[in-house]
Amino acid sequence: MYQRIRRPIVIFTALLFHLLLIFHLLFSPVIIVFASYKGIVNASFIAFIVILLLSLFFGRAYCSWFCPGCGVQELMSVFVRKKSKNSKALFIKYFIFAIWIGAIITGYFINGFRQIDLTYGMTDVSFERKIILTIGAIVIIVPLTAIFGQFASCKYVCWQAPFMIIGTKIRDYFKFSGLRLKAEAEKCRSCTICNLKCPMNIDVMASVKSQKMNNVECILCGNCIDSCKHKVIKFSIKK
Repeated sequence: MYQRIRRPIVIFTALLFHLLLIFHLLFSPVIIVFASYKGIVNASFIAFIVILLLSLFFGRAYCSWFCPGCGVQELMSVFVRKKSKNSKALFIKYFIFAIWIGAIITGYFINGFRQIDLTYGMTDVSFERKIILTIGAIVIIVPLTAIFGQFASCKYVCWQAPFMIIGTKIRDYFKFSGLRLKAEAEKCRSCTICNLKCPMNIDVMASVKSQKMNNVECILCGNCIDSCKHKVIKFSIKK
């Protein structure tokens, strides 16, 4: 049920953002760094703050429901059936995030917040450069998925994922209500179909058995819910 709604949305978002050449302008990890060293609050700054705030309630649902990069990977999953592994490589994204966020914080610490210019770095980019940036995003996502498996770029290199992981951790620590998975372990028949359907290759069945459904790599796509014939897993907004 959820996939009939989610997949069209995330694929449409990917096509829209890439065709309009605004994916790497609005979510650029580079433009925001340049903006910070000029003391400018730009559109990327606002976009990342919004993603962090949304994660306090929705966890990583943005990844699977609205992220343009995820939309590309959904299309790739039609051709790539291999699952990406849950290895030490998962920590690469945190390393990238630490360097990136450190550069941004340093920029604003030195220069302060001087002005708000939401169009900074967007209006002075040539059409050719927009094409290059957009193709560049696809060139990163496609080979990673083809070589390492489904949703590999989400798991290993996405600079946005740590924002949502941090937000989810904050929510869980303070026990805020929010979107999460809940399971009724007594209904589970150990069929492992939830594991097979999970695009992030999480051991969902083990999470069900242990009643620990808050895996940081879960993107709340709902595949495990849709695939379970015994209705073991469901979405919940309770603490």
